[in-house]
Amino acid sequence: MLDRIPNDKVIDLRRRAAEYFQKAAWNQLLALDNYRENNLLAAERFAQLSFEDQMNAVECAELADAEADLMLELEIVEES
Repeated sequence: MLDRIPNDKVIDLRRRAAEYFQKAAWNQLLALDNYRENNLLAAERFAQLSFEDQMNAVECAELADAEADLMLELEIVEES
């Protein structure tokens, strides 16, 4: 049971990263549509939201990687 808790945490972090990447892509599309329509203020706002979502996605992905590395290190220590 204890082995599943860290796995669930990694899965949750990866899911959150995917959701942020998806939001970033959507906001980028909205930015492009607004730019095409010459609505530059809205385009800039959606571009900024896209950037923020990308940064959040990268942070979640990095946390998931760190958690997975920690789990691997703990397994190696436990096997020793």
